[in-house]
Amino acid sequence: MVNTGVRVAVIGCGAQGRNHLRAYAKYPDVEIAAVCDTDPDRLAQTAQDFSVPSAFADYRALLDSAPYDLVSICTMPVSHAEMAIAALQLGANVICEKPLAMNLEEGLAIAAAAKQAERFLTVGFNMRYLPAAQTLKRMVADGEIGQPVSSKAWTLATDIPWWGKHYVKRISGGGVLASTAVHILDLALWAAGNPQPVTASASMDRVFPRKRASTAPSAEALAEFDVEDTFSGHIRFADGTWMDLSGGWGCDQPEYSYSFELVGDKATVQFAPLRIVAERDGIPVDITPPSAVVDKTGMHDWPASVAAEIADAVDAVRNERSPLVRIEQALTVQAIVDALYCSAETREEVPITLPALNQLQSRTV
Repeated sequence: MVNTGVRVAVIGCGAQGRNHLRAYAKYPDVEIAAVCDTDPDRLAQTAQDFSVPSAFADYRALLDSAPYDLVSICTMPVSHAEMAIAALQLGANVICEKPLAMNLEEGLAIAAAAKQAERFLTVGFNMRYLPAAQTLKRMVADGEIGQPVSSKAWTLATDIPWWGKHYVKRISGGGVLASTAVHILDLALWAAGNPQPVTASASMDRVFPRKRASTAPSAEALAEFDVEDTFSGHIRFADGTWMDLSGGWGCDQPEYSYSFELVGDKATVQFAPLRIVAERDGIPVDITPPSAVVDKTGMHDWPASVAAEIADAVDAVRNERSPLVRIEQALTVQAIVDALYCSAETREEVPITLPALNQLQSRTV
């Protein structure tokens, strides 16, 4: 059976929630039935801006009010598990913003709820939908870089994301790793074919308020900051490949750098800007195809990538298939993040053990 009209709700009316709403509003057969936010002014303004008939301060009231085909969860990670499980149990498919959960235990509970409900849950790793990322993925899949050997990924921000309480561990689950670097981690894993992680090691520190203290929006924010703002990690995979992952907030550099490099035995590819360098008669040569020139802007296509992510989720509902970002892949990211935090705390390399993740998603492509 193929669905046509899609009834959706959005929980969380901040910047990303509004991005979801703008994307949904493009489809005449998508009904934005309800929105939810704990800020009454923001809730009222959002309902007015998008002509949403029902607005709720409590997500439970929203979920109980009517059935939904798809629910967007655009809140801080501390509430992801309870909201996602509740929505799934009431029969909705779910798109949850990153990171999936506060930890792997919560993520597995969400996955179990999705399987029980026979609904999908996808995560907002919208970097996969960037044009440069799509081009890169096709090249790797077509064998143009050969067999992957190693990768390095980094997210180096010049500022601290004060727009949400990403700097409060009990709300965010972690700092620059959990709140920011998960995007590039997922993208690098996906491009490499989602290898199975086996161990992880990491070192972390909090440089704030030695740096960027003057940027804190309030004395409360200054006092609440309790997460890592710089880290470096190393991940080993079952196929013998490895990844170096690093991140920072308040980095001393001219501009934000959010990228990764994948080394193959035939060529090396770098994302944002997209560049492919291969050996030709013993000499490294830039072989980036002319058709990929438009993709070199990479991160500049961020709003369009969110819209593409929503389009994929809506189509997945209509055609009863899995979206591009599968829950087992999001759980792998969560397991790596948990292991990196554990390693930084224990100062030891940490094994990564995952359940049979391929059995957790109820729908397949």
